[in-house]
Amino acid sequence: MDARRTRKARRPKRGWGRTASGDRGQQQQQQDDEEAEDTRSSSSRCSFVYIAGFSMLLMIGLTLWNLIFVQHGLPMPLSYEAHFPKAKLSPPEDLPEDQQLDDGDGEAPRSLIGKKEGSESTQASNRPMSLRKPGKPSSGTGTAQMRMKQKTQQQQQQQQQQQQQQEQQHDGIEGRDRRGQLSGPIAGAPLAKKTARVSPRSTSSAGGILLVPGTAWLEFDTGVDAPEITFGTWIFLPPMMDGIPPASSQSMKTIASTKISGCKGGKEVAGWSFFVHEWGTTNQQLRLSWTDDESSCHELYSETIKVPWSAWVSVGFSFSATQNRATIFLGNQAVADTAQRLGSYTKNSQPVPIDTVSIINRNIAPEDKGRLYIGAHAPQKADPGYHMSHVFYGFIGDVRVVKEAFVDIADSLEVIRRPTPELSKAHFLKNAKVMGFSWPVDAPLDSAIFRFPLLSLQAKSIEPRGQQVSVVSYQATPDISSAFTQRDVEPTGTPIPGPRLSSSELQATFPEEWLQKFSADELELSQIEAYAWADEVREAMQHSWKGYKKKGWGRDEIKPVTGGAKDWCRMAILMLDSLSTLWLMGLKEFHEAVEWIDKEQMPTNGKHGMHSFFEITIRGLAGLLSGYALSGEKPLLDTATRLANNLLKAFSTRSGIPKSLVDVGTGDTDWHKWSSQAIISEVATNQMELRYLSHVTGDDRYKLATDKAFNAVIASSNKGLIPVFLTRDSAIPKTAGNRISMGAMGDSYYEYLLKQWIQSGRKEDHLKKKWKQVMEEMQDQLVRKTFGGITYIADIEGGRRNRMDHLSCFVGGMAILGARTLPRREVDPRWEPLAGSITETCHKMYNLTPSGLSSEDYVFQDAQAPPPRKGKHIPKGPVADMSVFSGAPSNKLRPEAIESMYYMWYFTGDHKYRKMAYEVFTAFQRHSRAPFGYSGVADVRQAQTRQTDSQESFWLAETLKYLYLIFSPRSTLDLDKWVFNTEAHPLPVWS
Repeated sequence: MDARRTRKARRPKRGWGRTASGDRGQQQQQQDDEEAEDTRSSSSRCSFVYIAGFSMLLMIGLTLWNLIFVQHGLPMPLSYEAHFPKAKLSPPEDLPEDQQLDDGDGEAPRSLIGKKEGSESTQASNRPMSLRKPGKPSSGTGTAQMRMKQKTQQQQQQQQQQQQQQEQQHDGIEGRDRRGQLSGPIAGAPLAKKTARVSPRSTSSAGGILLVPGTAWLEFDTGVDAPEITFGTWIFLPPMMDGIPPASSQSMKTIASTKISGCKGGKEVAGWSFFVHEWGTTNQQLRLSWTDDESSCHELYSETIKVPWSAWVSVGFSFSATQNRATIFLGNQAVADTAQRLGSYTKNSQPVPIDTVSIINRNIAPEDKGRLYIGAHAPQKADPGYHMSHVFYGFIGDVRVVKEAFVDIADSLEVIRRPTPELSKAHFLKNAKVMGFSWPVDAPLDSAIFRFPLLSLQAKSIEPRGQQVSVVSYQATPDISSAFTQRDVEPTGTPIPGPRLSSSELQATFPEEWLQKFSADELELSQIEAYAWADEVREAMQHSWKGYKKKGWGRDEIKPVTGGAKDWCRMAILMLDSLSTLWLMGLKEFHEAVEWIDKEQMPTNGKHGMHSFFEITIRGLAGLLSGYALSGEKPLLDTATRLANNLLKAFSTRSGIPKSLVDVGTGDTDWHKWSSQAIISEVATNQMELRYLSHVTGDDRYKLATDKAFNAVIASSNKGLIPVFLTRDSAIPKTAGNRISMGAMGDSYYEYLLKQWIQSGRKEDHLKKKWKQVMEEMQDQLVRKTFGGITYIADIEGGRRNRMDHLSCFVGGMAILGARTLPRREVDPRWEPLAGSITETCHKMYNLTPSGLSSEDYVFQDAQAPPPRKGKHIPKGPVADMSVFSGAPSNKLRPEAIESMYYMWYFTGDHKYRKMAYEVFTAFQRHSRAPFGYSGVADVRQAQTRQTDSQESFWLAETLKYLYLIFSPRSTLDLDKWVFNTEAHPLPVWS
């Protein structure tokens, strides 16, 4: 009870106890005052006892509470350190700054953030806080003391906040709570003991760090793998937003490895690899891969705790055969650990329960072959550009390898995070084989300081014009812009004007249906705006062609970022695939291509290797035939005939369905090795090409072979929608499996049902009938809507999958093409609305991402799916209805969405489809334009994308062609006279 309240309670009422003399009143007042003073003293003593007792009980209780939680691996709900921070001492004066350790309390290393402690004010501020309420002084506390205490408390709170921020910056791990522990899915992991916290600088007395530029790595001559092994280092991962990363450093960033990349099993790829980013992404996951006799694609990782951009962080791993355990360390914690079932695990890229991991059977890389590579996977003979080495791009600190693994996580962290000179002092390493090395500044790489010299060292540069691995002085935040060579992307060129129609000529192209919806002036204004867009597309085509001519002339593919070129079937596929686009755009480059083709007399004799019959047909053969149909150039037809004669040998099977692989030089054929069945899209997507070749040459062999194969697919089922796989060894193929898709592996079979009917002059009604059956079943089984009303095409595989890949976007164009070509009485009124809805959905695939580019695959929230659990928040709007499928966030410059926009504009005249297409084109200009063409991007979910240095030939054959046609007058290509194959090569409709 407060003394003031006691005194007030005993005070008499006004006038009480006063006598005539007044002495008694004074005496009573004095007695009351003495009693009040006794009460105050007693109360003060009680308060002190109560406070002291309460303090001791609180400290004891909190200590026991936290110990219990630590013992059971549970997150601590309260930290007494937050209330009683330890006094922090200055580092010893004689200890060099680059070797100073912190006191293990979770603060950033002093070598990284500088000295902040040791002053009187700092030490005073770190004394234990009073338990009294702030601003409530005890008896005898003056105003000045109270202000001093308040100021001290404020300073302490600020320092605690700074400490947390520095710790997060240093460790680079989000989700860290105020105790410096990782929150979220690993909160239940056993807590490590306090470890010495150091910076990369403090791991080297020479003060150097490796600059690994994505084009070079370090090799060690002796193998280091062992059944028991612990590896650790520090890394600084720049975001690479200011330039184009090298082709050898797209996506994955290898920290260290003793094996090649890839999923081929066997002891020839024994060893391990340790890298950042899942393959094909930049998702910042820290991953550990190893091999056994079954696979080289065992991977352990954390889905949520990730490597930060632009921050130093310690990383490491351990393998233990005796413990049957693999562990990954990030910062001061284990983020994945098979012993604790912590993290995620995949085998051959498929998720597998983590409790099934077996380290006992891991293949150990032998010492004579399992070299240690710092900054890369081992190089492969078949990969001269080192794209499969996945070279690191950033900075690496000192490295240590210990041929021992530890039960205690804290011991592992000691190895990973201790300064290199201090490794030998760890008591638990006395019998272990330890190697640690650091990088002296201004010295050759082979002069690296080996604390335990078991290895020799050499640098390996993989690009003659690229940067070597070098050593630079340590910096807390390295200067990325000056450290790495930047490649300049060629700016957008000047639009190339194309042909223009006069006003009267243009209005003559408007069909009656257009004029019923729009005025002639509106349509003319639409074309005037689109002319400028068409000119930009022509320039993009010329830019792509110039890059090919300069860096890959006569080759199958060009790498648009680095300028590399490669072959797969040695048929100049990019050139053949570009012919019809060059002709339609009126570019003179068409004639130089024809001249080269005539001179080369492809395909040349001899082995070209086994390659896709499907791709060679739709790209190479169709490109030649379309170029001939448009121009009449005889060398193109002659080359197509020679090529088709070798392709024809693929049909020599019992059932007549073509084998999946062919050598265009020898005519040798084979099946895919990865599947025991044939694929319907590959079997049934050569008919338009080979039937046209028979039509113009009079040689029926091509038509007879291809018709037999197509009829076998139709006969395999009495249904319209059929599984994507067919048996391939029987005389009569049958459907296999239960996967049904309008996208990959199924799409072009359904497309060719309709287009063969159109190509033949709309005479072969059995094809039209089957296509109508397909559309009926697709509407009933695959067409779905989300909660927000977005229409999409689902897949079936066992059950319905609420996913739609970009390839399925062709359905919009196919639906309206059928609606406008079939007899009106046979048209389902649902087809055209479906075409518009699918085209809208595919446009959303682009404009809902930060980059403005579509990914390969999307997931949809189906309106008829089971309702979410009660109380679960359901976000509203299109972003909630559809999202990028995390397994396929890349963009490959695909054409299908623009294809549907083109068909919708061609038949409706609505300018909105032109605007949709131009939005997509500008996103390609912004993110994909590269020095020698246009590149795919790794992850469309990032506003600053990363180019993959890959340009499929369909960019020139399809994407740019459809863009040019939608911006050009309708009369540029008359769809009553021409029909596109699946690669957008126009072939004539014959009567």
